[in-house]
Amino acid sequence: MMHMPRRNVTRFFIPLIDVLILLFCIFLLMEFNSGAEADMQTEKVAEQTETMEDLSGQLNRRIKELQKFEELRPQLVELEKLREEVDRLRNQAQRNMQQQAYVRIIDFSAKDGSISFFDNGNLKNPIIQIANIKSAQGLIDRHKTEAGKREVYYFFMYPRQPTIYPTAKNKEEYRGWFKNVANSLVEVTP
Repeated sequence: MMHMPRRNVTRFFIPLIDVLILLFCIFLLMEFNSGAEADMQTEKVAEQTETMEDLSGQLNRRIKELQKFEELRPQLVELEKLREEVDRLRNQAQRNMQQQAYVRIIDFSAKDGSISFFDNGNLKNPIIQIANIKSAQGLIDRHKTEAGKREVYYFFMYPRQPTIYPTAKNKEEYRGWFKNVANSLVEVTP
């Protein structure tokens, strides 16, 4: 015959049901949380994929540029040699210019626009006034003999302080005096 249980079954199952409900709720929350994490990871993967694509594009561009540079390397070496040759020729031309030119400086007076030459070889009277075409031609002839084979060049030094001299008339007159030699009084044509 069957006997009734001594203990009440419900007293055993009620706590068990509570535990099962609690575990089920945790299980549901775990799924909810893992879905959000999966979405975040999907976004991160998408961002990293875009970044990787950008980086691979940049890498490909850099590789192409590097290949172009590698192809141009012999030309760059040749270009460097040409630059060195140009620098050498410039220096040589400058030295030749210095060896060929006999430069003399003529000063403008700030008071009246007259011109003079400072002769450092003449200690008694070092300043030579150039008052007319005859004195200018004498100075030119003297410097041509001193220069020998070199070309005589006259540089006209303007006054340091602001002044109205030399006037355009003065410049035109001096340009006529020194027209047969190279000088800095170049006529500007409009």
